[in-house]
Amino acid sequence: MTTPQTQREAAYALGATKWETIRIAVLSPAKPGIAGAAILGLSRALGETMAVTMVIGNRPEIAISLFAPGHTLASAIANEFAEATTQIYLSALFELGLVLVLVTLTTNIIARLITVRTIRRFTTPNP
Repeated sequence: MTTPQTQREAAYALGATKWETIRIAVLSPAKPGIAGAAILGLSRALGETMAVTMVIGNRPEIAISLFAPGHTLASAIANEFAEATTQIYLSALFELGLVLVLVTLTTNIIARLITVRTIRRFTTPNP
């Protein structure tokens, strides 16, 4: 519904079928927005601690298979914070938190740039 009606009508005027209109006039301009939404979803998933920990399996090993249980930065911080007894252990967990914040911030900035670029590209200036 966000695609301008004139763009859809132009595709119909050129002889495109309903599905060709969706593919050409609707989905083609929406690709950057869809990519931005996927990146925002990824950055949201990076911050979800306990849900990701339970789903991913919470095993601190590097496995060959993508389907094997794993460990994330957020789950490492949540699970090991109570066990951190030395200052260097606490510092390492705080640095993991900093890395997590930087990765999340970077993905949010990239998604925002994609969204802004898409908006500028497909909006017409008012005279």
